[in-house]
Amino acid sequence: MQIGSTKFETDKVMTSANGILILGVAWLFFWLGPAFFLFREDPRWGHNFAIPITFVTVGMAFHFRKISCQLIAVISAFFIVPTLVAFWSWSTATGIAIGLLGLMIIFYFVELGRESELVHPNPRLNAWLKIHLMTFAYIGLAHMSLIFFLVRWFNPDAFSIYLPAEHHASTSIFNAMLFIMVILAIMERFVKKLGRFKVEKIGFIWAMLMMILPLIAINILGE
Repeated sequence: MQIGSTKFETDKVMTSANGILILGVAWLFFWLGPAFFLFREDPRWGHNFAIPITFVTVGMAFHFRKISCQLIAVISAFFIVPTLVAFWSWSTATGIAIGLLGLMIIFYFVELGRESELVHPNPRLNAWLKIHLMTFAYIGLAHMSLIFFLVRWFNPDAFSIYLPAEHHASTSIFNAMLFIMVILAIMERFVKKLGRFKVEKIGFIWAMLMMILPLIAINILGE
């Protein structure tokens, strides 16, 4: 696509990683903006600051392509687990998420001035990490949905000290769609097309739908 004198390369923009990154940014702005009153009424909704920051971290790590950065993204993604089983408060979770995002950005700029990466194991392990680290990061994100449907859905009171009950249609739609998002994000790294459609574009569009459909549910059902 040509816009004026600038060539807009949709193949580089429409990827699952960018979808996850945009999703995280939009989610964060939603809770800092129109949904912020819910946080003021009940600070337990503050986990909606920590989790989207983690999505941003994972989305950015795909582009940084440094083992050190992607290791941090994996750690950040799996920190979703203690956050969503109410191991700690929203403020602790958000502090950790911000700290890991900041650390990843620092590592990236440190890496730019080096001939070899900070984390540089033997060639075989190095190649394995390059291939699989983002897969582990995406699997970490999937734990949000696993915990929601298999743990918190049936027993919300056990987590009520730090987390509110979330049986809302919009939340359920988002978590159900996240399963598919993770599968598409992993697939696009190994499979280029499903039929005549590029997997990376499917993943990007799916991420956009993960923003749109829950908002439709909120407007129609009020939750």
